[in-house]
Order: sequence, then structure tokens, then C-alpha cells
Amino acid sequence: MYLTFRQIEGGFKKTLQPRDIALIKLRSNAPFLQMMALALLALCLGATLIRSASSLPVVHLVPHSHCDAGYQKSFDDYYHSEVQYTLDSMLVALQQRQDRRFVWEEVSYFSVWWAQASQEERQLVTSLVEKGQLEFIGGGWVMHDEADTSVYATLNQMTLGLQFLNETLNVRPRHEWHIDPFGHSIFMAELYSLLGYTSIILNRVPDSVKQQMRAEKSLEFMWRSPFSGREIFTHVLDTHYSTPALPAFLSLEVKVAMLVAICKEKLGWYMTDHVLVPFGNDFAFQNATTDFASMDEIVDAINSNSTAYGLTIRYSTLSEYMDAVLSAGVTFPSRGGDFLAYIACSPCEAALCFASSNPCGVADSFWSGFYTSKPAQKLLSGVQDASLRALETIRALSLFLGNSNVEEALVLAKNTSAIMQHHDAITGTSFTESYNDYNVRLGKALTAGDSVTSFMKAAILCSASPVTYTLSSDSVSVLRGLTEANIAVVVVQNPLPHDMLSYVSVQLPQSVCVQVLDAKMATVGSQVVGSMVYFVVQASAGGMEVYYMKKASCEEQKPIRDLTQFSISNGAIELNFNATNHLAGWSSPASNGSHSVEQEYIQYVERKAFLDFNVCDGTNVYTFVPRLEDTLVLTPKKLHTTITANGPLVWEVTQTLNSYLNNSIRLFKPLSSDFTDQYSNFVEWQTNIGPLPSDNASSLTSSFRTDLSTDSFITYSNGIYPMRRTYNSSVLLQGNTYPLVGGAHFDGASPQTTFSVLARRPMGVTAHGGIMEFMLHRRLPILFDPRGDDDSVMTDSVLLGFVSSGMAQPITMATSMSFTSPPTLHFAILNSSEEWSSGCMTAWSPLQSLPQDVHVLGLDLLDVHQDVFEVAFRVINGGLQPQSVDVGAFFKLWDILAIQETTPDYQEVQESFKGDDVTVVLNPLQLRSFVAQIKTNQL
Repeated sequence: MYLTFRQIEGGFKKTLQPRDIALIKLRSNAPFLQMMALALLALCLGATLIRSASSLPVVHLVPHSHCDAGYQKSFDDYYHSEVQYTLDSMLVALQQRQDRRFVWEEVSYFSVWWAQASQEERQLVTSLVEKGQLEFIGGGWVMHDEADTSVYATLNQMTLGLQFLNETLNVRPRHEWHIDPFGHSIFMAELYSLLGYTSIILNRVPDSVKQQMRAEKSLEFMWRSPFSGREIFTHVLDTHYSTPALPAFLSLEVKVAMLVAICKEKLGWYMTDHVLVPFGNDFAFQNATTDFASMDEIVDAINSNSTAYGLTIRYSTLSEYMDAVLSAGVTFPSRGGDFLAYIACSPCEAALCFASSNPCGVADSFWSGFYTSKPAQKLLSGVQDASLRALETIRALSLFLGNSNVEEALVLAKNTSAIMQHHDAITGTSFTESYNDYNVRLGKALTAGDSVTSFMKAAILCSASPVTYTLSSDSVSVLRGLTEANIAVVVVQNPLPHDMLSYVSVQLPQSVCVQVLDAKMATVGSQVVGSMVYFVVQASAGGMEVYYMKKASCEEQKPIRDLTQFSISNGAIELNFNATNHLAGWSSPASNGSHSVEQEYIQYVERKAFLDFNVCDGTNVYTFVPRLEDTLVLTPKKLHTTITANGPLVWEVTQTLNSYLNNSIRLFKPLSSDFTDQYSNFVEWQTNIGPLPSDNASSLTSSFRTDLSTDSFITYSNGIYPMRRTYNSSVLLQGNTYPLVGGAHFDGASPQTTFSVLARRPMGVTAHGGIMEFMLHRRLPILFDPRGDDDSVMTDSVLLGFVSSGMAQPITMATSMSFTSPPTLHFAILNSSEEWSSGCMTAWSPLQSLPQDVHVLGLDLLDVHQDVFEVAFRVINGGLQPQSVDVGAFFKLWDILAIQETTPDYQEVQESFKGDDVTVVLNPLQLRSFVAQIKTNQL
């Protein structure tokens, strides 16, 4: 949803859409418009050749209600005040005429209604679905955003919705209805073809592209994924998803003439004699009987004289429309690529946009601001996804089924992750009520997920112990009880499918220092930096490892100040700082020598609309509209710099820029002798920022200038699929800004070196001329739009590195996976290590490590039938070469009875294998999904 005009009366109570403004203008000119409409009608009738009704073009009215899972109101508030009435009245209206149809997208809302519905209401839904009057489309828990979401989270929300529809109604959608996300990702072509869908309906493609599609009659095409070569039939709405404007005060004859004229124009933009016309809008059909009755009159009037009007009109589901179009014998064009960055109108002519009910922005108002808006919530959402992955993994690998607390926490975690993928949630475009509700949901899901993960850790490792241990992730609270007479146990869980060797950091209580020991009580190297202790842990794929901490005397390094022209090195990477303490150079084996690199923080003052409520001009939470002439470089000429750690494990430099901005740069001692590990390739760059000043609407970026020369760069669609972007110098900066999810990089011509950045949460990114720039934070104090006034304080890190160009893709993906899904740590105070080791395991190893380039995108325990457990998982090849995967040997603790290859939601079986001797080949970027059947007595 996109808020446009507002009537302020005690707060944000009423929203005027552009169509409302248009109707106000129309009403004042009603007599003139009626005359014009009648003239149009005469032209239509005079130009129509005598054709039989069966050969006439068909207008398919698709009734729908677009219900945001939070926006101006919270999810629950929307349901109770609006959505339930739409669902209730829709069922009544469909019974009144057999030719009426309705399509429903958001499974999350329907699941709430279903839980409260009577048996008669449920039977009515089933009957209407069987008759073809009601169709479920999309099938996801929400209509997810396509720019800021990860593949993992998208698959989770799709699986959640499709499983619900399968279990309650035994139905499976075949058409996706993605009419409101702010631009469209190429992953959609891959995803819905993998799910076996027939088609996908899009809307928000850049306006210039939509206009070209109209002219070329290419609004319908085969959307091709460049990764697998799969294609899916795709329809782009020619204007918007709202009903054509047919003012109620006009006569029936005039409304008929207007709709016929509109539909005939639309028919000219498509290759068949069928045209899809949306009938609905945001939260529409709350009085469905009245809404349908008004349209019934128009439909009946046209069909009663269809030969004269030159078309017929009917209510249709998407299946009915698609069946007609795909059986028309037309060969549709094929195209690849995505539709980012979105821009609504170029240029925006307000009257034209209002009349077509199409919210829009001027030619420089690219919707690339939401890639970063509300960064704190984006980060929290990513943390919750990582928590969900850890919870799913440990539950699945332990076959932990039946505990009510675990199941409730898992449902809450999945539902919350799914809700956060909504296109007004992860995007940061919701209003205060909904924004706060999202944060509450995230907090509850994180708390519940952490609690049951710690419970399962203790239950698995200590299943033979008579003692019940309570573990906690709150290291400060637990370690505050550490004395010379006791010891702390640290249980480390690896949520990834590869054996892990990694640094972790643990926050310590004030004035407490520790000695770290492994399960055999051998000292593990550690280093205290400020309030954090860093040390190396290892754990098998999907497994756990136990460490201990004893209280020790504090021997912190003294900070080194008054620096000028210095360097730090971890033995692989050397960073050089110039006389003013700015980063100046980088050398490492992976970077093929030395490179110059400079960093700056840049503040873009943004252009506000002439009137704050004017959506056709200026910046907002969606758009990024910088006044380039007012750009400020925030990095001072000389940086106040301190070396706060100088080895042997961690090297850290801190720099203070101003009262709301500072950063820390960290190197870690490499963990491989051949310098191929993460710590030989990447530097951690942590920025502490906020609250930003409120005197201007502005966005803050971090810019890295290198000596690599290129004007193209790679972003990873939804964190997985590489897309090459070419900087277009004829388009403004905001039009060259793309979503960074997971990672982005660009190559140098010689030597073959790539500069890469990895992030833990979505943000906007651009690159040109050897410079990569990514957006960290935004604050947009706009009088009538409180969403942008984000005063949050952010502490977040990115990884930066120079790597060999030939390995950039697999290194980026592998490092991104570990960066966004770190190991989980839980603590408890014991009397001694023997207390734990006498009754508990010190390690748990459930999986065979997969090849390094093969990654798991979901591992879930589905169900149990007669002591046979079903464990589902998805694997993808992030490398450059095909990979063989022994699927049966992956679960090394179990003997597998059978394995089924399925669609990514695990609902449709594509191939079945008996036993565990199953080896599959994964081509680069190929995603495959499986369900393994496991007998409990073989655990």
C-alpha cells in the first residue's frame, strides 16, 4: 500500500486515495462528463462490427481485496476492524449469484478467520472453492516484498501459507498475485516455476517499462530465470490494481460507456482477445453485496448488448483468465532481468495519475529508499530469522517432537518471520502502530525461540543426566555469578551444514575476565577487548560443542593513541592508514597485491516535497531523492583514532567522527595456513550511528573508493542469485541504487581482483568508477508523514574484502551464510566441569558436512506417522561447478527409509527413492528440496 493524501483529524484516521481526489473533481463536472461518456458510447457502438458474442473480446473482472499485513494499523487491528468483514460479506455475496467470483491472497488473515469460523462457514468456503467461485492465489502467508527479503525467509513464508491451505482445504494455488511489492526480483521467476505455478501477476514495474510494454503489446510474457532457464507466464497490470474509476453519481448508461471505452483501450495493449481488469482495492469488499450489486448492473447491461458494445464481460478467477489466455494459441515473448529500481510515473502529471488511480512520483523519485528505511527493524528481523534457523535445525536433527513449549515457540517464530516479509514490514514503510507491533512480535519470537533452543540443547546433551540444567543466552547475567570456586559451561550450536571453525564474541560483566577452556579442560586462546572476549570455537555440521569459562585476572591491553601513519596486520591482511588516520591501503594474498582504498561517510540531504503530503514530489520512506548539491562528507580531515586491540587474536582500530557517528575496524588471526578462510579475506567494519540529526531529511552512506576500475557491479537477488548491474550515467544516483541483501561486489580488470561487501541486513548499494557506496541509515522528519522520522541508534557491522575474482561468488555466498547465521551460545554456572561431563555429552555430531559450496536453506521436522519421522530440507549449490551430494549420508546418525524430492514447500512429490543410497547432482545455483523418512528406533 502507498499512502497518498491524508485528512488529519485527531491523527491518521482517514486516507484519501488519488481516486478520491479525482472523484471530487469529477463530481463538480458531472454534466459535462455524462455528455462526453455518451459520445464515447456512440463512437464505440458505431465502430463495432457485427460479431457473434462467442467471438467477441472478453473482459475478465477479477474481484479482490488487497489486505496489507500491517501498514497504518497493526495486523490484528486490521483484521478486527476491516478484514473479517471482507471475508464474511464476500461469502454471502458469492452465494447470491453463481457468476460472481473472488480471489484471496493473504493466508495469514484467512488463517485467523478460519480459526474462528463455524463448521457451516468452513463448509461454505470448501463448497465455493470446489465450484470455482472462490480461488486462493499466491498462497504465501503474506504478499512478501521482493527487494529486501532473503531466499530463506521467502521460502519460509511461502511454505507456511501453502501448508496451511493444503491441510485445511486441500487446495494449492497455481497463480501468484504480486500486485503491490515495490519492484520485482528475478528470484520470483525461479521461485514460482520451482513451485509448479502456472503464472505470476506483477504490477509495480518502472513506469517507463510499463509504457513500453503497452506500446509493444508485451505486458504478457514468459519470464525467464537466467539461473535455471526456467520460465513462467507473467502478466503485468497495465495501470494499477484498483477498479477503473466509475463514479457512483453517474448514470448507469454513462458508467457502461466509460467502462467499455476503458476496456477497449486495455485490449489494445495485449496480444489476445482477453483482458484482465482488477475489481477491488485496498481492504475492499467490506460490504461485498453492495459492491457486487453495483458492478452487476454494469456487467448485465454490457452483456445484454454485447454485440453492439463489441465485447463481453464476466467475473473471473485468475485460473479462468489464465486458461483463456494460454489456450489462445499465441506465442508470447520471453524476457529475463528484474524490475528494480521501481519508479511509479515519469514524469508525474498529477491530474493524469489521479484520474487513473495510480499513485506516482516524478522522474527522479526512484523507490530505492526503502531498501534501507528503518534499518534497526531490518536488523532485528534478520536476527530473528537466524534464531528461527537455529531452532528449526536443532529440533529437526534431534527429532524433538511433541513438547508443547517447543511447538508453540516454533509456530510463533515461523509466523513472525513470515509476517516480517510483508511488503510494508521488512521495507520499513509502515506507520507507528504497525511498526511498534512488528517490534513486539519480533521480541516475543526471539525470547520464546531462545528459551526453547536452550532447553533442547540441555535435553539433547544431558538426556542421561538426572540433573536438569537451565541454560541462558544472557552471558552478562550468568557470568556475573562466576567466582574462583565455580565454572561456567558454554554450549555452542552450529546451525549450518558445514563443520565450523569460527571466532565468537561473548559480552562480559563489568570487571569480570575469563579463561576459556575446551571440553578436555585445555586452554583455548582468547582475548578481551573492552567488554567483549573473543575466542575460537569449532563444532560439527549442525552439531554442538561444549566449552568452559573460569574467572581470571584482567589483563587488558592499553589503548594506543596519538597515532599518525600506522598499519595493523593479522598476518594475512595489512591495513595502512595515512598521516591523517584515514584508511589508505590494503594488501593481502587474496587481493593479488596492494590496493589503495579510502573510506568516507556521506550525508545526502534529501529534497522534501513542496507540500509535505504531496506524493508526486520529494523524498519519503519509499523514495531516495538527494539534493546532490547539498551533499556533505562527514569524515573529518583528521580522524580521532585509537588502537584498542593489537593481537594476538584481534586487532581493532576505533575512530570517532562526531557525536552520533563512530566506527571500529577489526582483523582476526587467520584460521587456515593457506589463507583461504574468512579471516584471511575480510575485515569487519562496525559502525555505531544515531540518532541522526533532525534538522534535515537525510540519508547516511559509507563509501569505499578503490583503485579497481569498473562501472558494473554484482548484487545478489534475495541474498542468493547474482545480478550484474551497470551504472547508467544518464540516470541519477537513486536510479542506480539497488538492494543489497547478503552481499555485493565489483571486479577490477587487472589484476583479477574483486572488492566485496557483506551485510547482515538489507540496505541500498551502488557502485561505479571503483567506488562502492552503501546506505546505513535514514531520517526523514516530514510534517504529515511520521514514518520517516527514525531516531533509532544502530550498531551494525559489514565485512569488507578483496578476493580473487574467480572465487567471488562462492566466497561471497559461503561467508554471507556464516555471517548472517552465527553459532548460538548458551551459558550456565556449575560447581565444576565434572558436574557436566559426568552426566552430559560434551559434543553432538548429527550431520555429515556438506561440500563447502552446498548450503541448506531450511531444515525442518514436518511430522511423525507410526514412528516414522519426516525431516525436510532444501539445498542449493552456491559454487561455480556442479556438485554431487550424497543425500542419504547427510544424516549420519540415522538409517533413512526413503527420500522424496519435492517442491520447495515440501507439498508436492516429484520423485521417490527407497533407502538412503541417494546421490544427486546440483548445478550452480540449483535449488532442490527433499523429505527424508526416518524410523525412530534407528536414532
